[in-house]
Amino acid sequence: MNKTEWNLTDIYKTEADFREDIKAFYSKMEEIKAFKGTLSQGEDEIYNCYKTYEEAIRLEEKLYSYAMLNYHKDMSNVEAIKLYKEIEKIVTDFAEVVSFIEPEISKISEEKLEEYIKSPKLNEFKKTLQDILKGKKHILSEEVERVISKYSEVFGVSESVYDTFTTTEFEFKDIQDKDGNSLKMTHGLYSKYLRNADESIRKQAFESMYDLYKKHINSITDLYLSRVKKTTISANLRNYKSSMEMATDSDDSSVEVYNTLIKEVNKNLDLNHKYIELKRQLLGVEKLHMYDVYLNTFDLAEEKVEYEEAKQTVLDALSILGEEYTNKLKEAFDNNWLDVYETPNKMTGAYSMGVYGVHPFVLLNYINSSRDVSTIAHELGHSMHSYYANSSQNAINANYTIMVAEVASTVNEILLASYLIDKEQDKNKKAALINEQLDMIRATLYRQAMFAEFEKEVHGKIEAGESLTSENLNNIYYELVKKYFGSACVIDDLIKYEWARIPHFYSCFYVYKYATGITSAIVIASKILSGEKGYVEKYINMLRKGGSKGSLELLRSVDVDLEKEETYEIAFDYFRKRIGQLVPGLN
Repeated sequence: MNKTEWNLTDIYKTEADFREDIKAFYSKMEEIKAFKGTLSQGEDEIYNCYKTYEEAIRLEEKLYSYAMLNYHKDMSNVEAIKLYKEIEKIVTDFAEVVSFIEPEISKISEEKLEEYIKSPKLNEFKKTLQDILKGKKHILSEEVERVISKYSEVFGVSESVYDTFTTTEFEFKDIQDKDGNSLKMTHGLYSKYLRNADESIRKQAFESMYDLYKKHINSITDLYLSRVKKTTISANLRNYKSSMEMATDSDDSSVEVYNTLIKEVNKNLDLNHKYIELKRQLLGVEKLHMYDVYLNTFDLAEEKVEYEEAKQTVLDALSILGEEYTNKLKEAFDNNWLDVYETPNKMTGAYSMGVYGVHPFVLLNYINSSRDVSTIAHELGHSMHSYYANSSQNAINANYTIMVAEVASTVNEILLASYLIDKEQDKNKKAALINEQLDMIRATLYRQAMFAEFEKEVHGKIEAGESLTSENLNNIYYELVKKYFGSACVIDDLIKYEWARIPHFYSCFYVYKYATGITSAIVIASKILSGEKGYVEKYINMLRKGGSKGSLELLRSVDVDLEKEETYEIAFDYFRKRIGQLVPGLN
C-alpha cells in the first residue's frame, strides 16, 4: 500500500467487522440502560456503569472514526456519505442512552460524591466525578437532558451544511499568472498563493476567495448565527452566566483566561503594528495590503519541499524530545497514519484524530510548501499526545481538552522553527525562516485573539437580545481588523468577509485556545531548548495524563499559568526578540 494514504483496515479489516461492532455497540447501550435508576445505590453500581460506558466509548470511537475518515477521503462519495450519516445517527442514539448518567449521579449529595471521589475503587473515574460535582448546578433534569440529546444531531446541522457547502459546492474563479496561464484556485492553494512573490497572484487569489464568500454571505450568516444562538440558549438553560463561561468551563479553563488573553494582546498591539510596519518597509512598498501580510519578505525564490525531505526534517527537529518520541514518529510515517496529498473532494485543511486502541490518523493536504512541513510537525504533536494519553489512560480519561491539545502541537512547531533557524548558514535564508516564525506567531497569537474577540462581541450581542445581520457581522470584523493591523496596512474592503470562511467559528469559543496554546508552547519550548534538567520528562508526563486532570492544572504542572499576565509577557518578549534577530538593533 502507498505509505502516503491512510490504511483504514487498521480500524476494520472488513465490512463484516465494522457491522459486528455496530451490533456490539448497541449491546453495550442495552447494558448501560440497565443501570438507570441504580446509580444512587452505591459505588459498585457507579463503577460498573462507568466501566461499561468506557467499553462503549471505545467502540463508538472506532465506528465514528472509520466512517468519518472514509467520508473525508472523498466528500462526494455517496456510499461514504451514507455510512457517515448512519454512524451520526448511532452516536445520537448513544448520547440519548447515556444522558441519564450525569443527572442521576448529580442528585447524590455533595458529601457522598466527595466520599466516592476519594474511593480507591472509583479512582480511575475520579476526574469524571469531580466534574459532575463541580457542574451539579449546570446539569439539567433527566428528561431535559434526554430531550437535548435527541436534538443533538439537529443542532449540528449548521456546521455540517457549512462544511459541505463550502467544500463541495464552492467553485472559485481561476487566477492568471504573468504569462496568461490559468491557475486553479482552491481552499488548499489559497495560502500558497498569498505567499507568492507576484503581487498580482496574491491579489487575484484574495479577490477570488472573498468575492465568492461575499456572494453567499447572507446564507453563511444564517448558518453561523443559528450556531451562536444554539450555544447561547444552551448556556442559559444550563444556568451559566454566558456562553463564554459554558465554553471555558468545558475546557477546564476559565473566563479569566479568556479575558486575560484579550487584555494582554490588546496591551501589546503596538508590537504587532511595529511588525506590520517593518514588513512594509522591507518590501519597499508605500502601503501593505491584506493580501501582502503573509508574504515572506526574505524569500529569494519559491522552494519546493518534497514530502520525504519534510519527514526527515521533522524527525531531526523533534529528536530533542527523546528516542521514544522519535521512534513513534517513524512508525507513524511508515505505517500509513497520514493521508498526505490534496485530492478532489477531500476534506480541506489538516487534523489529527486519535482512535483509542488503534492509533491516530492525520489528514494533510500537502502541496510541497515550507508551511506544510510545519503542519506535519503540528498535527503529529496532536497525534503523539493521543498516543501517550491512550497508552496511559482509560478511554474516558484519555480524552484531553483542546485547551491542552493545542499546546502539544504548537510546541512541535516552535521546536521545528528553532531547529531550522539555528542550522541555517545562509543569512538571507535564516532571515526568511525567522520571518516565517514571526508570521506564525502573529497568525496564531494575534490573529486568533482577534477571532476570539470577534466571537466574544458577537455572542455578547446575541445574549443582550440584539438582532444581527450580515452587515453587522461584517462591520464588527472589519473594525477589529483595523485595530489589530494598524495604520501601516490597507484594510481592503473584502477582508470584512473573512469571518465567513473560518470553520472553527462553528465550534464556538474554540479559537482562543490557539492563542493560549502558542503562549503556553513558547514557555514550554523555551525550557526544552534550554536543556532544563528533567523538563522533557515532565512535559511527556503531562501528555500521558491526557484528560485525567484539569487543563489549567496540567499546564501548571509544566510551569504555565494562563490566568497570570506574566505568562503572556514571555510570549510577547519572545516575539520581540525574534524581530530583533530579523533586524538587529531594532529593539
